[in-house]
Amino acid sequence: MRAARWALVVAMVIGLWAPGAPTAEAGRSRTPVLDRPATTSSTVVFAGRARARKLVRIQVRGAERWVTIRAVRANRAGRYRVAVPRPVRARAYRAVAERRSSVVRRVAARPVTPPPAVTPPPVVAPSDDCGVRPAKSSGGYWSCTFVDEFEGTSLDRSKWMVQETWFSGMTSGNHDCYVDSEQGIQVDSGVIRLTAVRELDPFTCASPFGSFTSTSTAATVGTRDRFTQTYGRFEFRARFPERQPGSHSALWLYPQAHTYGAWPASGEIDVAEWFGAAPERVWPSAHYAGEVVPFSSGSTCLMPTASDSFHTYAVEWSPTEMRFLYDGVQCWSHKWTPDGLVAPKPFDKPFYFVLTQMWGSLWNAPTDQTTTTSTLTVDWVRAWQ
Repeated sequence: MRAARWALVVAMVIGLWAPGAPTAEAGRSRTPVLDRPATTSSTVVFAGRARARKLVRIQVRGAERWVTIRAVRANRAGRYRVAVPRPVRARAYRAVAERRSSVVRRVAARPVTPPPAVTPPPVVAPSDDCGVRPAKSSGGYWSCTFVDEFEGTSLDRSKWMVQETWFSGMTSGNHDCYVDSEQGIQVDSGVIRLTAVRELDPFTCASPFGSFTSTSTAATVGTRDRFTQTYGRFEFRARFPERQPGSHSALWLYPQAHTYGAWPASGEIDVAEWFGAAPERVWPSAHYAGEVVPFSSGSTCLMPTASDSFHTYAVEWSPTEMRFLYDGVQCWSHKWTPDGLVAPKPFDKPFYFVLTQMWGSLWNAPTDQTTTTSTLTVDWVRAWQ
């Protein structure tokens, strides 16, 4: 007996036996883990593990099906944590990620105590494919019409097309060449990275309007011919490049057709535009024939950490007004009076999503201190109606 006890002690010291230690294989599992919930008299805290940066939905068993009550993204270490009101009767819960579900955990009913006299019960917002549905200012909730979480390892070309100068003729004020390359467009770890590159050897950029010499490339993807929508709520969650002059990023909407004429007559909506020479400010804008500069751009949308962390940039677009919200707070709104048209024209036609990383010009032109690459990182894109 004494020899067996010493053998156990030695095994624990050298790491041959560690009770409860997770295995490497468990860390790679796509099946989410839901720990035993922690409860108080009014709250249930769910925590567990999933693959890094994956969306985790907490679901409760309803009368006929499972219903999502919260959605949260696992951090880089694969941990997640979310709190919900404790149910008034015993309920069953599970976590779902990547279409796989965890074990079912049961939560006992909330202790029977008189509710606060003046405190109403918390309202749990409904969820759909886009996650928790935002509330409309007019009442009710927005409904998801488009979402891309960039969960794969390559661009989903059923949702996105890549802008290329050789067929579109598009370039920038810096004479960038738009290309479809692995360096310029990368999808992994739940994000898309768009990278502009400079200080290359001079090369010929093909264009239907005449080839030209360039020393820089840019990256743009859009949902043209794949997803368009007139009016609604359009959202991006993104982190802008590191602070340096010359970098130019944009999260924007563009018309599917030039119904009212070439740019800007048919309109453009810049939900969030960022310039490396002014890195602490993000600009929303509406471009159209007859716009009054600078009153068609928001000048009060400060975002000092735009390059340091992810933020949510959204526009709520109606026939009479555009409301721009950064991290859920309105920072600018705009009503338009176009030349030669009657509102809501030109903003009464379908527009599509565009993500752009390029090099700037004029006051935001690259300098000798500008690095050779600049990367815009987008976590997700969503549309609601």
